[in-house]
Amino acid sequence: MHYLTLVTVEIPKVEQEPEIDKRIQEELNKLKSGNNNGKNFMTDIYIERLNGLSNAFARCVDSEICSVLEPYAEQTDNPEYLEFEDHTEELRNEYENDCIDCIKLPNGKIVSIENRMVWDKFIIGDDGKVYQKYFGQLKRPKRSKKAKKMKALKNYPYKKLYKNFNAFAENEKYIYYNEYYNGYGYVYNPNAFYDWYSIGGRWPFLFLVKDSCTEYSVGEKSWCSHEEQSAPKGYKWVCTARKKDIEWNVMYRVAKENATKRFKILEKAFLDKKLPEGCYGRITENGITGFWDFQYKKDETLQQFLARNRIIRKYKYPNFACAYLIDGEYASEDSFNFADKNKRNRAWHKNLNRQIDALNEDTVLVGVDCHI
Repeated sequence: MHYLTLVTVEIPKVEQEPEIDKRIQEELNKLKSGNNNGKNFMTDIYIERLNGLSNAFARCVDSEICSVLEPYAEQTDNPEYLEFEDHTEELRNEYENDCIDCIKLPNGKIVSIENRMVWDKFIIGDDGKVYQKYFGQLKRPKRSKKAKKMKALKNYPYKKLYKNFNAFAENEKYIYYNEYYNGYGYVYNPNAFYDWYSIGGRWPFLFLVKDSCTEYSVGEKSWCSHEEQSAPKGYKWVCTARKKDIEWNVMYRVAKENATKRFKILEKAFLDKKLPEGCYGRITENGITGFWDFQYKKDETLQQFLARNRIIRKYKYPNFACAYLIDGEYASEDSFNFADKNKRNRAWHKNLNRQIDALNEDTVLVGVDCHI
């Protein structure tokens, strides 16, 4: 699952590096000219990577984000962020006292029904006999020739199945001994909220800044983000900028204009009972439904539509992120446990606004596409 996280970093004034910028631009031009109209997938990825490093500020942000996010990585190897989930005692108790259904193979080897050798191929039926799974064209259990050569052993003790506790833990439960923690279990990061990330990614058009702004990053646009979003004259879309450089009022105006256009399209589609090309949903007697909620509600006004989507002056900043990491504090909209979805969304939006409002004007806001 991908979700957009607002991450803030503090970066001092960055000195320009025109020679490095020039070399990166030359490499970009070379890659683009030889990419055969974007048909080379790996070249596209490399191009986006270089786009995200095309100026000194963007390179500084890229480095800083890596450091800020490290304590929250699912796959970090840094012991400072890891904990050990010890299963030794429960495994030992299971080995000493529990049983499992087993199958005796034609060669005399006994394996549990959870063993990789048989678990997706054979089962023990209610009659206590072995059946082959998904047999024949009908893919149903059958006492095949192979199955008849096997013997079912119900409630077979683990202590008889495995010669020692170590073999049981590793071969039956696939849990291995950790020498550092002196036990059987898993090492994990309790604070992890991502296993992969990219700056921008699926959300490259987050903030509007003036064309003259030099401290910004366009990030790495995801391979699945093909649509371009035009910016008003004199502005450009970025996914990273200092708070003071982000044109929040212009963003509000653009959001309102786009929402107004969408409202008119949806209203007409509802009245005509026909969705235009590129518009997805289902027309019902009460409106047009989307994936989880109404895109348009019958008889609602433009002002009601804007309010429902929280494009109103009450909110100083847009609701663009599902989570944030600000000054080491992580929160997500899932932490607002309201049964009513709209109430939850409003509470999250208000909280996000408070967090952004409290930031220093020089703080850098970064839109990070996180995967977990």
